[in-house]
Amino acid sequence: MKTKLSLNILFLLLCITSNAQKELWGVNTGSENNVNDPAAYLGNITKYDINGENPVIMHEFDLTHGAIPKGRLLLASNGKLYGTTVEGGNFFFNGAQNVYAGVLFEYDLIFDKFRVVHYFDYSSNPVATNPDIGVIEPIQGILVGATNNRMYKYNIADESIAFSNALPFSNSIHGELIKASNGFVYGTSYAGNCQSTSSPEPYLGNIVRYNMTTNNLSFAHSINCNEQLIKGSTPTTQLIELSPGKVYGTCRNGGSNMFANPFLRGGTLFEFNVNTNVFTKKVDFEYASKGLSPLNLVDNGDGKIYGISEEGGVQSTCSLTGEYGTLYEYDTVLNTYEIKQYFNDCISNDFTIRYPKFLAKTSLGHFIGCDFYGNIFKYVLNTNTITRPSFGYNVANLIEICRKPSYREFTPDTFAPATGSAFTYDIQNTNATTYVWKKGNVVLPAQNTAVLNLPNVTQADNGVYTCTMTNECGTTVTMNLFINVDNLSVSFDDYFKNKIELYPNPTQNNLNIELPKNIDVTIKTIKIANSLGQLVREQNSTNTTIDVSQLQTGMYYISLTTNYGNWNGKFVKD
Repeated sequence: MKTKLSLNILFLLLCITSNAQKELWGVNTGSENNVNDPAAYLGNITKYDINGENPVIMHEFDLTHGAIPKGRLLLASNGKLYGTTVEGGNFFFNGAQNVYAGVLFEYDLIFDKFRVVHYFDYSSNPVATNPDIGVIEPIQGILVGATNNRMYKYNIADESIAFSNALPFSNSIHGELIKASNGFVYGTSYAGNCQSTSSPEPYLGNIVRYNMTTNNLSFAHSINCNEQLIKGSTPTTQLIELSPGKVYGTCRNGGSNMFANPFLRGGTLFEFNVNTNVFTKKVDFEYASKGLSPLNLVDNGDGKIYGISEEGGVQSTCSLTGEYGTLYEYDTVLNTYEIKQYFNDCISNDFTIRYPKFLAKTSLGHFIGCDFYGNIFKYVLNTNTITRPSFGYNVANLIEICRKPSYREFTPDTFAPATGSAFTYDIQNTNATTYVWKKGNVVLPAQNTAVLNLPNVTQADNGVYTCTMTNECGTTVTMNLFINVDNLSVSFDDYFKNKIELYPNPTQNNLNIELPKNIDVTIKTIKIANSLGQLVREQNSTNTTIDVSQLQTGMYYISLTTNYGNWNGKFVKD
């Protein structure tokens, strides 16, 4: 019994450890109403655990580097995340306010660093701007995305970008893209209202096809204005391919039940054969019995599709009001439709979820989604239960990533500790399971944590150090860390003159000292002198916040004595 219990505990610990590196990453769109408002929140990148809990904001957007991200993130073959923003970046002034063009960005999961890799630009290409969907990687090293009515190819290696031709009839691409088994990239678009119900022009929706070789964008199938009752209208979500050649998608409006509900719209689920270009409607949505305005679909891997409808769905056993959408199952083999969950006030107030707008499936088998209000919900198919693990704010979508070990970039990467002193360096990793430090090619068996610890350095410790970190997702080898015990002529100030910051500067009340985060720097004394060199403050303290409110206005010099040496800087007292 004791042995069986121990084995069960060990199995549980292994499961917990293996799942700890699996994370959900998503974007928060922020406030879309007026990005020029200084008080507007412009969105963020947030990570969660695999169950949609424990959110941590990893990056906050601004107008300079992109704002209002809407599209899904992509984990590319180089291990970095890529995404887009519909606002921010380059702009032009339209006579009343700045109008922004959006950006394509990269997020380094190893160093937790964000950078813009392309600024869309009205001046160079006024119609190829404002992407509101993400990118895919149909060919290794090549990303494909879409602006309002064009697709583009972005080369990760040389950071070049090439745009396709524009779609006719003012069509706008709104559905996330897929690469189908025939080698082409597919998406969905629509133009808006029809001029007349008999118009043959493809205003109500299209399946678009992109040839990466020729850079040509075209319609693979169109929904004309006189076909909305037959096929549906306004396809806005990503297609999915269940078997070679057969893709499935949804139209938010139209269908045979379009006028059978008070909202005068219904929606459809369709199958499209990319080899024959044959479009087949499979399901007509109806407000009460099936829900209203279907959104994205998820392949369950067994011939069944799971999806959400944004509104509608009346549960006969629910005495409370509110029909806020459905979660349903569609069997592509049997051609059957079944509602699995109603989003309405029958759900406990602790777990109220309304108007679902996104759904995905994790590697653990459960579904994760988010609703109109940005709350995250979790659906377990085996038990047919739904819960809300996280409150959110404008969460747009989520992807699962298995995150390799990360660490803080070595800045600086060279150190000159004094002979006989203790040297410690923390690479600040939290998600590795093993650590192997090397000096050159020699393994250091005693160094098996995220902190390199040399208690009494000598010239024998001179060399180049690296740490190899592993977890279930892979291996990360750090950049080189250089230690030169002989280099005693180089001062602490030389190494850290750009790595210690004083803020706010200028200041009126408190002056904060930000120390390097990778090594254990301890302040022993602080001296402050005025512009004439006269000492006005001296204290023995490890406190990194100094009250300077009693100092007169002007410039001051500050000197720090630390366990690594001396550092000098200056600040202005307002």
